[in-house]
Amino acid sequence: MTLKHNKKIICIARDILIIELGLIISSLGTAFFYAADLGSSAMATCCDGLHLLLNISYGDANTLGNAVLLVVLFLLNRSYINIGTVLCVFTIGPWVNVFTPMLQGMALSQMPLSIRILCAVGGTILMGVGLGLYMAVNRGFGALEGIVKYARERYNVPVRTAKIIQDVLLVGTGILLGAQWGIGTVIGILFTGPVLQKATQSFSHLLAAKGITAAQN
Repeated sequence: MTLKHNKKIICIARDILIIELGLIISSLGTAFFYAADLGSSAMATCCDGLHLLLNISYGDANTLGNAVLLVVLFLLNRSYINIGTVLCVFTIGPWVNVFTPMLQGMALSQMPLSIRILCAVGGTILMGVGLGLYMAVNRGFGALEGIVKYARERYNVPVRTAKIIQDVLLVGTGILLGAQWGIGTVIGILFTGPVLQKATQSFSHLLAAKGITAAQN
């Protein structure tokens, strides 16, 4: 192997580790949503509905939901798909399965409302920060983000509008399937996006300062 080839392999392995760290943080945030039992983010609400409908774990429902969205994204524009997309689809679910029983074992849903709201806020922050780190590596879009990008480029729909429509559809689907919703759902919809945007910008600057840039990918 040439030195250039070895360097490329090392860069890919490094990026995978960074992406996976981001996805672990995001999965912990999702688990906090479920444990607080006040409703979840848009995607988590949809997955909660799948969890109830199919009698499968939250994590398996997350994997199934993301896999379906991955197929949709593939049909719309396969160029958005990269290794980060695949990791996002198939590793968030198993991590949610790890964290959810741990947090539910703490009986967070039985705690005072103020504590449960803090858990929902904490879940929002963790999801935004984790996904921001994953996005900053620039190794492909998540299925949800890819679909929003497609709507913006194909139909000239503003990102904010496309995201709102997407969230409404996901939450509506989850509710129709019997998912729990409430103040946590509102918190997730309103604040995950801003946290994600800020985190992506911050991590992009940090990774660039460390010499980890899209140009090296």
